[in-house]
This record gives sequence, structure tokens and C-alpha cells, in this order.
Amino acid sequence: MQEPISSFRLFVAAAASAFSLPALAEEPPSPGDNGGVSGFVALGPAVSPEFEGSSDYEPVPLIISRVDAFNLSLEIEGLDARLNVLPRSRFQFGPAATYRPGRDDVSNDTVDRLSSIDDAFELGGFVRYQFTELLDPRDEFELSAQVLADVTGTHEGLTATLGGGYALFFGQRWRLGLGTEATFASDDYMQTYFGVDARDAARSGLRRYESDAGLKDITAEATLSYNFSESWGVVGRVEYTRLVGDAADSPIVDDEGSPDQAFAGLAVLFRF
Repeated sequence: MQEPISSFRLFVAAAASAFSLPALAEEPPSPGDNGGVSGFVALGPAVSPEFEGSSDYEPVPLIISRVDAFNLSLEIEGLDARLNVLPRSRFQFGPAATYRPGRDDVSNDTVDRLSSIDDAFELGGFVRYQFTELLDPRDEFELSAQVLADVTGTHEGLTATLGGGYALFFGQRWRLGLGTEATFASDDYMQTYFGVDARDAARSGLRRYESDAGLKDITAEATLSYNFSESWGVVGRVEYTRLVGDAADSPIVDDEGSPDQAFAGLAVLFRF
């Protein structure tokens, strides 16, 4: 990805996935009443690919947070954010945003010769439906969908993500969340991040490649949390993403990177 200073901006590339997956490692939403504020924040170290499709990894922060107030729930994960306007309902929805880091100054010399990609800011929305008390009074199952579109002119495309997840407790302190998702991307998105035009082919030595719209990747994740007390806990997260279709066939991935993308992190959690 980028230099160390821009690593902070990357939780999104592999944790990318991450926010469109259900955030099942924490307690169910309990928005503050009458202006009260509650929630949690989890911070810690993680490792992630340098860029989407990279086989090189770098340290990045793991950031997970939720702030509940005025019957709203602001959910933050890395550089992704959602404002849940119906957190008390089984059917939930609201606006969503992400800050997607660009691609520049990467470790791979061949990919580094490609044209730089600027950072992108994307806006859209999400919907989510939750089922509870399936196998246990405290368990949760949810289905979600999210659509984001670039509003900065970086890739001028959009992504659509469908996800599902299940969370359950073990005793009073342990909670396990399992999730999966599939992400579809438009022509503009795919060509920006996985295509190689004539100019870039001449500069890098990679073959020319046109990347079309379609299924981009499939992700599976597991999140395990342990509560030391009512206020403190620890959260561990691992993810595996498999790039598929035109994304996996791109010479950026097939020749210089890997379709297998992993993410792992451990964070200290504080509830307030």
C-alpha cells in the first residue's frame, strides 16, 4: 500500500470488507435514552495487504467503535462508517461512507510503476435485518446489503455488498461472531484497481488488461471477544478474502500479487 504514514488510512483495504460484514463481536445496540451517550471503542494492531490484490503485508490499526445517542447508532470500523437510524428495530438502515486509500509507493516494483491511484471517498447506504433467539436467547443472525458510490472522481464506480453473519455467547464473557459476504463492483471500479491500459503496460511490463464489472471477492471472517469486566475486554479478528473473476485474473494480482487476501488484528475494548 502506501508509506507507513498512510497505513493508518488502510484498514479499509482488507477490512474491507470488514464493515460490510456484520459487526458481531460486540453487544447488541443499546442507544442512549434522552440524550445519553453509550457505546464502545476498540483499538489495537493488525496486519493487512498493502493494496487490494497485494501479496505484501504491512502493519495497520484495528479500529472498531459504536456510539449510541438520541436513538441513533454511529458505527465505525477502520475508515468505514454507518449511521443506523433504527437501531432498536429488527429492520435497520441508514447512510454509509468509506474513505478508500489509493495506490502509490508500494513495495512491489512492477506495480509501483503503474499510474498512481488517488484516495477515494464513497457514499451510499445500507440495510440490515436481524433475527434473535434462534438457538440461544442471546444469539443473533443478520442479513445485510450495502451500496457505495465514488463521489471524488477517483474511480467513478460503485460497489454492492451482500453479507450475513451469526453471533453467539459462550458463558458470560465470551462472544463469537462468524460472517461472510460477497462484493460486486462496476466496470469503472474494476478497471481502476485491476485494469492495465496501454500506457501502464509499457511502463510496467505487464500485459494490457481490461477488467469488467462482476463479482469481485468473497470474504469469510471470525471475531472473538472476551470481557474482563463491564468496561474492559479484548477483541480478536481474522478475515480471509478471495478475489475472483476479473479481479483475480488481473496481471496485478495473478502475476505480481495474490488472490488470497488475509487480515488479522487484536484490540483492547473499552465500553462507556
